[in-house]
Amino acid sequence: VTSEECDEYDELSQYAKEFTWERKLSPGEVLVFNNRRMLHGRRAFSFGEGLGQRHLVGCYTNIDDTVNCYRVNLREMVLKGMEFGEPAPATLNVGNGTCIIP
Repeated sequence: VTSEECDEYDELSQYAKEFTWERKLSPGEVLVFNNRRMLHGRRAFSFGEGLGQRHLVGCYTNIDDTVNCYRVNLREMVLKGMEFGEPAPATLNVGNGTCIIP
């Protein structure tokens, strides 16, 4: 391994640390992301004795249909919230594959 290759590895490693997002999902939570725009993986995990089992389901959707449903649901949430004087939910840009609705 050359010095240049070591430098490139260090640079890539630093980039990965800087731009890695981690989240431990709680029971019942769902993580949705654009598979074409996000490199993803998971860390190893284990269950303690008697703690159950992992349940993972994967699926694929049409991006246009999915984003349209998101926007319709968001609009309905905002309108319902406005009826009750609640602030609009915080959202992130759906175009980059992320969204957060508290």
